[in-house]
Amino acid sequence: MSLEPSSHLPGGFQIRHRSLGLYQGSAIELAFWHPSSGMPEYGLCRFSTKEKAQSMIDFLASPACAEPLVREDLQIEPFNLAEHERLIAEHPLPSAWEQPL
Repeated sequence: MSLEPSSHLPGGFQIRHRSLGLYQGSAIELAFWHPSSGMPEYGLCRFSTKEKAQSMIDFLASPACAEPLVREDLQIEPFNLAEHERLIAEHPLPSAWEQPL
């Protein structure tokens, strides 16, 4: 899996869940999906090959996943760079140096 928030290269693949949205990555053993994650500033997760995307689907639908999903709800599609760029531009991450007053 390759997260490429600053890449402008064409190509790649993304995973879409039928009702949750587009895969953004995972943390604390849970998958995050746009728009249902409520955290669009992280953008979308880009997989370099269909095989790598399929590997993630296999994991997300397996008992090894903390919250297994139904395999039929997941599909692989071409990476949408325009949507990724829009999400990051409209919801930028705050700088680690910024401190609330």
